[in-house]
Amino acid sequence: MRRIFTLWAIGLSILFASCEKDNTQTGQQHLFLTSPTTVEVDADGDTVTVSYNLVSPVEGEGVTTRVVSGDDMLGNITQPAVGIIRIDVKANSGAAREAIVEIGYINEVTSIIIEQASVNGDNGDNGDNGNNNGDKVEFKALCIDGYFYGQKYGEGADRYAFFLSDQGLNNAGQAYTNGTYYYVDLFSPVTGSTTLPNGLYTFDSNNSGAPNTINSENSQLILTGDSVEDTEIFYFDNATIMVSDNKIVLEAIIDGVTHKVTYTGGLELTDATDDGGNDGGNDNPVGGQEKDAQSTLTSDRNVTFEGEHRAKWTYEGDYWQVGYSNYTIMIMNKANGYVYGDTLQLDIITNNTSKDGDLYGTYRCSYTPGKGVMMAGFTNDYAQAVGTWLFDYVNGGGAYNGYAMIIDGELTISDAGNGNSTIVLDGYDCLGNNITCNWTGVIEED
Repeated sequence: MRRIFTLWAIGLSILFASCEKDNTQTGQQHLFLTSPTTVEVDADGDTVTVSYNLVSPVEGEGVTTRVVSGDDMLGNITQPAVGIIRIDVKANSGAAREAIVEIGYINEVTSIIIEQASVNGDNGDNGDNGNNNGDKVEFKALCIDGYFYGQKYGEGADRYAFFLSDQGLNNAGQAYTNGTYYYVDLFSPVTGSTTLPNGLYTFDSNNSGAPNTINSENSQLILTGDSVEDTEIFYFDNATIMVSDNKIVLEAIIDGVTHKVTYTGGLELTDATDDGGNDGGNDNPVGGQEKDAQSTLTSDRNVTFEGEHRAKWTYEGDYWQVGYSNYTIMIMNKANGYVYGDTLQLDIITNNTSKDGDLYGTYRCSYTPGKGVMMAGFTNDYAQAVGTWLFDYVNGGGAYNGYAMIIDGELTISDAGNGNSTIVLDGYDCLGNNITCNWTGVIEED
């Protein structure tokens, strides 16, 4: 599942990236709010001022506003000057209430919540965005972004993967800084619909892929910071999701704390069921990728996997459109359910068209796709980690100590008997550091 994994496998120049992007956009973020995204107003009403900055504005494009909910409590919305939006809030004569106003620029969307106290001064305290009530966090998600995979990764259930967040993703599928993103990977009964189906979904620690289950291995909370290094990732310990018409209620236990996440709005996700090729050519490694190669290594690295770890292969179809099967192999150190230390992402093109993990052979690292090639590491147009990489994860989290594109060398995968395989890597990064691995174990199908 290349596209699910690489949503956060790359942390080099941006925070996160998703797949199948709008090729007419550059991926640059233009709109930055400089005022709080949640505003409290008393019952008498007020005028809320929203401030923003535009970076590298596009000629002919303007900032737009749209009332998502709470239209009855709002008056005029004006833009008296560039960088300023004013929202009139009417006096309240009843219970506490709230409005959500969406602010957009080109394909970028963010929102603010306006919470108004009741006539008695009560703010309702029904779960502010990110409100932590001791042993419970209540979070109101403003955005849903994600993908419908259908039965692409297994028959008998449709797969959906999506973010519930306060800021959404920009027009290149990247997460904004200082945001809260709950990532959910779940399976539903087969409907063939890109709209998330109604129903109750429960946590599946075995990751069976059965209908109405949540994938425990992928689902997580991501807190983006000012930089990639500040980003934190927390995996769900347990979770349930109730989906009803235009509403999601997620309750997840993370490090012993219950997080209740609510979202109201459309449930349509992007269709990612098409297996045809490489997303319109965005993963084109030919033509000067070497000059953009990146590495944080300062010496050679021998990669080892001992104790608890995982090794899995994923069939990617004829991803590189050369007539042969492409596989991604991930080998990760694990402890207490978390990935830590060195992780290898190997991207190989076999000499066959099997879909069943026929991996054995010798692969030469190259930027040119072809039979018997291990694809050299690079970042595509949307800063996704494509090809062969070494990642060094911080213990117990999703941040990096370092990383390296593997751009040269050789990989051999052979049968070691008794269901085991041996992987021997002799690779190099752009700085000439030798990255080696000699590992024997079971490579499971993901």
